[in-house]
Amino acid sequence: MMKIKTLKAFVLAGMTCFAGSVQAQNLTLASGPSGGTWYPLGAALAKIIEDEIPGTRVSVVNGVTVANILGTNAGQYDLALSLSTSNVDAIEGVGDSFPAKQDNIRGIVGFYPAPYQMAVSADSDIQTISDFSGKVINPGVVGGATDVLTHAILDLNGLSYDDMDRVERLSYADASMQLKDGHLDVFCGILSVPSGAITEAALGSGVRLIPMDEESISKLKEKNDGYISVEIPGGTYKGQDEPVPAIGMNNVLIANADLDADLVEKITRAIVENAEKLHAVNAALNNFGPDTAANGIGAELHPGAAAYFGQQ
Repeated sequence: MMKIKTLKAFVLAGMTCFAGSVQAQNLTLASGPSGGTWYPLGAALAKIIEDEIPGTRVSVVNGVTVANILGTNAGQYDLALSLSTSNVDAIEGVGDSFPAKQDNIRGIVGFYPAPYQMAVSADSDIQTISDFSGKVINPGVVGGATDVLTHAILDLNGLSYDDMDRVERLSYADASMQLKDGHLDVFCGILSVPSGAITEAALGSGVRLIPMDEESISKLKEKNDGYISVEIPGGTYKGQDEPVPAIGMNNVLIANADLDADLVEKITRAIVENAEKLHAVNAALNNFGPDTAANGIGAELHPGAAAYFGQQ
């Protein structure tokens, strides 16, 4: 009798183990380039999801906004960090980056606003965007959100990349070093405030931020309602004493529309209810929580996220 009971217990244990393995979920989360704010955020999100949802494993990969959206829409990524403005463009199929409507992306949470920042050395002769002509600028990787927005801003000011002396494609970390060493004239980036990369560049002789004029801000907001006006406080960086007007957008998490709704509801709950763990990742996340998480995503909520937020 003991042998039979032991055998039954073994079989039941094996069945339980098998059921657990069936429920296990491997996910891919596209974050951002090293040196930026998205990479550590992606790692923190992965840890929260794995800790809160047993059997879930999250692989974090480097990415950039446009590629993250395209990859999520195609099912290459389950989850991805993105920007509210880029989501609007993607869903509408607007611009060279999105020749077709990206119908398979859905929103999960909105994290924090980030302005487009244009940093130059404190002693630079560059005062306005018009002064970029003949300079070395760094709009980052081709097709990234910074690249797309730089194109648009230059166009509003009667310029293009052809007017530059050179266009670099550096990571934020490398661009920071190049600006500090005098090999780069303009550091461009959609970054939280304060940006670690710009703070690092300012450790030399300091930096200044080039302001966005109100007309350019208004025109960009007319084209895409995901944009917001942002003021970067004076004293944010060494050498930058006055507040600087900028254009900004919200940093968000999106998912493939086909991702299981129950799983997405659990992911949403895990992230929102562990908001304090994200506050330590970046000061810009200090205001993230249940009251802000469903706002400013630029995309329809995933049914799982909608279920959590009670917006079915």
